[in-house]
Amino acid sequence: MMVRMCAGTGVWVLMWLVLCAVAQAEGDDAAAKLQEYEERSQHPLLRYPKRLRVHGSLGLAQRAKSGDALSLGTSAGVQLMLPANAMQSYGIGIDYVQTAARNARRYMAAGLFAENRLFGWFLTSIGAVAYVPLAETRPVPFGISTKLGWAPDLYDVINPFVIFRSDWIFGKRIQGMTSVDIGLTLLF
Repeated sequence: MMVRMCAGTGVWVLMWLVLCAVAQAEGDDAAAKLQEYEERSQHPLLRYPKRLRVHGSLGLAQRAKSGDALSLGTSAGVQLMLPANAMQSYGIGIDYVQTAARNARRYMAAGLFAENRLFGWFLTSIGAVAYVPLAETRPVPFGISTKLGWAPDLYDVINPFVIFRSDWIFGKRIQGMTSVDIGLTLLF
């Protein structure tokens, strides 16, 4: 009788251990599924890094007038990009742009940008920009800024970039500036 009782208890203990192991395995699987769901449902602003770009550029500028020659153009500024998904982002940019060696064509540029990253390092971007003249009071011209270049994610916090930039300012006369933009991207 005692042997039967011990054997019966042993079977119940063994069944209980098996059920606990199965429940724990299902619990781990359920926790993994819950975590995967939370990651998928999390907003892109919380899921992907934001980018703050600090940059400066040097290039050539020309007005659309037959007598104007090429002149040295410069720009410097910041851009804050918010993630839309893993490869695309949108944001604002503020730049100081000088499209001539003399101070007559200086602008404070502010605009909205959309960008796409290909292969994890190739950046394409386009923005609609308002160029506010700094030298004199004139109407604020509209413009387009495009960027193509190398912007890798080499490190977790700070990364270099080199970009070919093209600005088109549609004022009384069209002005164009092509430049090489160099700077740092801060990820946060």
